[in-house]
Amino acid sequence: MVVRFDVPDVLDELVEDFLTPDFGITATRFPAIDIIEKENEAVVVAELPGVKKEDVSIKFENNTLTISGQRKPYEIPNNARVLLNENRVQNFSRSISFEYDVDGEKISAELNNGVLRVTLPKAETARTHTIEIK
Repeated sequence: MVVRFDVPDVLDELVEDFLTPDFGITATRFPAIDIIEKENEAVVVAELPGVKKEDVSIKFENNTLTISGQRKPYEIPNNARVLLNENRVQNFSRSISFEYDVDGEKISAELNNGVLRVTLPKAETARTHTIEIK
């Protein structure tokens, strides 16, 4: 005999909240990001599958870049049955602080195929300068 036990969504969310990096147990954060530093700029690459550019906000203040927004649900037809649901509908926010000055006026961003690329040029004072010995 098979007995099916449905766990309420509240309990599901409680367990998911408990399994976050804040509690030391590995879990992925959304969005996943990479940060690449070059000589004159930094590039932040964030994976945002299924997120439209109008649902994303990018702010830069006090040398901190914040990417936030909402991953909205997709439509499931009425005649369909969900067998597995791992894609979460959620608000998200990730902040990255930079230890050097960034030229905030020249920051650019583009979102293509679910990949957000934010380019943050270093301020002139933060760039590496070669000093010639006399």
